[in-house]
This record gives sequence, C-alpha cells and structure tokens, in this order.
Amino acid sequence: MRLFEYQAKELFRAYGLPVPKSVLVRDVGGVRGAFASLSPPVAIKSQVLAGGRGKAGGIAVVSDPTQAEKEAGRIFDLAIGGEKPGSLLIEQAYPHDAEMYVSVSLDRGDRSFVAIAARAGGIDVESMSGKVMRKVPLDGIDRRFADEVAGELKLTGAQAGQFAGILLSLERLAREKECELAEINPLAVGKDGTLMPLDAKVIIDDNALFRHPEFAKLHPEDEFEGEASRQGFAFVRLGGDIAVVGNGAGLVLSTLDLVGDAGGKPACFLDLGGGAQQDRIEAALRLVNRLPGVSRVLVNIYGGITRTTDVAAGLMTVINEGASRPIFARVSGAEEAEARKMLAGSPVKLFRTAPEAVEAVVKAA
Repeated sequence: MRLFEYQAKELFRAYGLPVPKSVLVRDVGGVRGAFASLSPPVAIKSQVLAGGRGKAGGIAVVSDPTQAEKEAGRIFDLAIGGEKPGSLLIEQAYPHDAEMYVSVSLDRGDRSFVAIAARAGGIDVESMSGKVMRKVPLDGIDRRFADEVAGELKLTGAQAGQFAGILLSLERLAREKECELAEINPLAVGKDGTLMPLDAKVIIDDNALFRHPEFAKLHPEDEFEGEASRQGFAFVRLGGDIAVVGNGAGLVLSTLDLVGDAGGKPACFLDLGGGAQQDRIEAALRLVNRLPGVSRVLVNIYGGITRTTDVAAGLMTVINEGASRPIFARVSGAEEAEARKMLAGSPVKLFRTAPEAVEAVVKAA
C-alpha cells in the first residue's frame, strides 16, 4: 500500500520527523483559507500516487492567494500517470540551498532493511554518485550507526546530529510499520544548515497490513498496484518510460541502477518473484504495457527456480496478442538455450548481458 504524501507526512510527525506546516484541501474553494493560514510563498502539491509530479507540473510555488487559486484549479485538472488528484497539499515553502536524500527500504532477497543516503536529492536518484548504503541490523539501528552514516556523508556539527536523528526516526518508522520503503526526497538543507523533509514516500508491505489496522481506512493502491498484488508480484511506479521487469528484488534494483546510470528513466519496479510461471509473467507484461507513459520494456531474468522457457512462452503470448511495446530482454539461466530458440525470429531483442540490454533500451528512446 502506497500512501499519499500528506498521509506519509502524518506518519512522519507521529515519529518526530520535522515537516513543513501544511493544509490539505479537497477543492479550489478551500485554497484561499489554506493560503491565509500560512506565510507566503507556499507550495501547491498534487496528491497522486504516481511519481514525477514536479516534472509533470503537479507542484507550483505561489506568493498570493489569487495565484494560488489559479494554480490549484490547474493542478486539480492535471492527470499525472493517468491519475487526477482528489486533494492538494498547500504547504509552507522552505527556502533552501541544497538537497539530500535518505531512505530505508526492504531488501526481500537479504531479508533485511537497507539505509541509503546521499548529499544530492531530487530526481534521478538511481544514477547519483556518492551514495552511502548500509545494511540495517535485524533489531534496528542505534545512534552510533546513524552517526557513522552522517560521517560518511561528511556532515559535521549540529547538521550531522540532526541528520542522525532523522535517520533514526525514519528507520524506526520503517521497522515498526513494516514498510517496503520510507523515503525523504528531497531532504532540504536550509540557509542556516537546518534539514527539512520536503517530500515523503511511504509504501507499506501488503503482507503486513493485517497487523496494522490503522491503515485500513487509508486510500487503496492505484489499479496497477492492486492488480500486481493480486497476481503475486511486487510493483512500484517510478514515472519514467522504460518498464523494468525482473525476478528478484536485488536483480530489479540493480537493473534500475544500470538504467539510471545509462541516462534512462525507469517507469516501474516490477519483481516477478521466485519461481514465477508463465501465467504470472503474462500478467506482468500485460500490466506494464498498459502503464501510462511506457514506450518500451526491459526484461532481465536469471533463471534459477524460474524457468526461462516459461518466460519465453509468456513473452510470445503477449506479443501475439498484439499490444506489446518493444521488448529488450536478457534471459539467462535454466533452459536458456531452449528459451532462445522459442524467441528466435520474434520481435524481442535478446542480449547476453544486462548491460548490453540496458544500453540498447536506453538508446532506443
């Protein structure tokens, strides 16, 4: 279950994380009152589950109430990833000189959380250099762990202390609420060096929802996330144009990194999971081909318990249905030779290695 930004920030407040003052409005009529309760300038932010709001025009910074109402009307009517907002967050703007990134995410393959931080934030996090990545102990992190991450980022003084506190709270939130992801991007660096989370992304593990009745009344996932859950694979929208499909969270995450490093924009994270059979592969391919904004599909499969012949059969079924975007694939492992014979002469562009497939799919833009 992916939370809206305003819902994620409510969780942040509950865990002692700083967030800007804000007001949620559900129509243009509430904008002027919300604006009056804040100090200009304010940010008007579309509350949709799709990524890439800023690039799509779903965020505007305004300085007077008339402008606020005009921009709110525009954003309410703006579809992002096929979704129009049911509400807007009117938020106190936070002047800042730099942006950072910090997250705690679930690595299913390793059965642990991973803390990731960087001195750069904003878009294209997949390709940023200088990232700090640390495996989180099963019983959580302590102050020493958080201080070490701050030190690796070369933060000092009060700023290092504030960062450590933010990381401690974010990790506790991720662990106690059983999140797949708890992310701050960007973590703004104010003119006085103070840190402030400007955006919040929280994804709750669906398998843990029965232990968290507090989320029962929250907005459900979008249609794609809901379908993915029913079909048995993990899916997260990322807002780009290259759908990334693989088997295993670690493999998919590393593929996202390769795409970002090559200058591409991933549209989604889709992990088929171990032992995926033909029906699940077909369902995944049909889903990504319906995803708004997708122009091509990158499939990266290493067949262990997943049979590559099932992958090939699934690819051919969807291609024969006539609705597939161009597919670039690296298929390796069990029954690979037979899978390649099955795909010979098909529109699928096959590659021996993942870097080769990534290079081709990015250049095909």
